[in-house]
Amino acid sequence: MNEIRNFLLSPEEYLDTFWESDALIWVDWREYDESIIKYINEKLPEEDKVKFTCVEIEKERDIDIILEKDGVSTAIPYAEEYTDRDTTLKSLQEYVSPKYQIRWFMGSLGSDTLAFCICPSAQWEQLEEEFGAEKVAYHFAPIKEDSVMFEMDMDEVFDLLKQRGEA
Repeated sequence: MNEIRNFLLSPEEYLDTFWESDALIWVDWREYDESIIKYINEKLPEEDKVKFTCVEIEKERDIDIILEKDGVSTAIPYAEEYTDRDTTLKSLQEYVSPKYQIRWFMGSLGSDTLAFCICPSAQWEQLEEEFGAEKVAYHFAPIKEDSVMFEMDMDEVFDLLKQRGEA
């Protein structure tokens, strides 16, 4: 959390250091979805790790990922034809909440490899109290049910970059 706090204190000054920090989880657009779960698990204590299994299926996407929590198994709701990073990340966010929040580091917007941070919800709330919810969300967008990250078309990416004053 100190890395995120330092970044929020001075985003321009700390950006290069933050890009190299352990706070970020980098996800390439071609990443296997089960790898994303493993990356998230690397940041969580043992008792909070995401429990999952991969099951081969006879659909075009070839695989289901089953999340297991509190004795309940739930398949990530992918489209019939393919798995996708957005659905995986949104399902992971639902799984880890309310204890944790996964946030999209907006400095990676426009790349085919996006960065994410996971922290306890209480820590995100502390950062919002310290820096303001708007500033925190500007740099670390919460992942919501309607979030589009990897599935954005280029026009949407450029529009968002322009809105943010980064184009």
